Amino acid sequence: MRAGHAVTVASRSGDAPLEGVDALAVDRYGDLSGLRGRAFDAALDTFSDPDAVGRAAGLLSGAVGAYGYVSGMSVYHPDGPAVPSAGDPVRREGEATHEGAGGDGAGGEDRLQERSVAKLAAEDALAAFDGPVSVLRVGIMVGPRDPSDRFTWWPVRLARALAGEASRTVLAPGDPTRAVQYSDARDIAAFALHALACGYDGTFDTVGPGRAQPLSAVLDACLEAAGGRPGDVTWAWAGEDALRAELGDVEEEARPLWFPEDQIPQDAIDSSRALAAGLRFRPALETARDVLAWHRGRGSPALAAGLDRAREADLVRRCATGTAPRG
Repeated sequence: MRAGHAVTVASRSGDAPLEGVDALAVDRYGDLSGLRGRAFDAALDTFSDPDAVGRAAGLLSGAVGAYGYVSGMSVYHPDGPAVPSAGDPVRREGEATHEGAGGDGAGGEDRLQERSVAKLAAEDALAAFDGPVSVLRVGIMVGPRDPSDRFTWWPVRLARALAGEASRTVLAPGDPTRAVQYSDARDIAAFALHALACGYDGTFDTVGPGRAQPLSAVLDACLEAAGGRPGDVTWAWAGEDALRAELGDVEEEARPLWFPEDQIPQDAIDSSRALAAGLRFRPALETARDVLAWHRGRGSPALAAGLDRAREADLVRRCATGTAPRG
């Protein structure tokens, strides 16, 4: 909208999410009549049900100039290349994988497989659209308005430490040199609009920030965003075995930038094709500052991700004393 686009949102409720947005009442599983007779320059879809995606894509053929679809990096097979890219092996329905062998929360592996297979089938269903289709395979999405708080937890936790509201010894996941990747949703949205305007046709891996950064560098950026400097907090790095043993009951969405190393290739994605096509990523410091300002602006509610103080302190203590699992 800031770029001058007229935005229409199709949803079951028919409610406009923001002022200035046109809204259509559309049931993706049923009545699509709200889309009939309408013409758009482009459409962007995030739905996961393959049949619903195919029906909408077919209905909009001839009425939309270009179609974009937001898929996910988890579609790549976990036993495939360490750095996957479009064309590499993907998951298939009914097959077993070797991910998360140390425990990943109740049913986590099955849910991931189910979601990923659905996304792949939805990608295939886009063949119903007679025109250019750009598929964006995204990773961990962060930024202002992210309800998961997986990234937000870090600048907020560090700001509380600097304000004396929480311990300055901060639990950090895994190896500080481990590469970590994520995407600011605003950057993905900008690239989606660019791809649609250019009429791109194909699949793009879109995981930032262009190249993987050490986790320690991302956390240092969050510390700077909170007003701190190196040395203002002490990082307590918990090893992979301790995290698996102690946090296996924590849902995937509640883990602040930690996933088992053998689960999915979130931390080893080559987005060079998308970068060459115009994708741009903002620095971690900018994202961290913006999410902290957004969190404060919403009244600083309890975070959906991370550990409570008592549980964090207990794991820090046991890692320091050698009583946490080491493998």
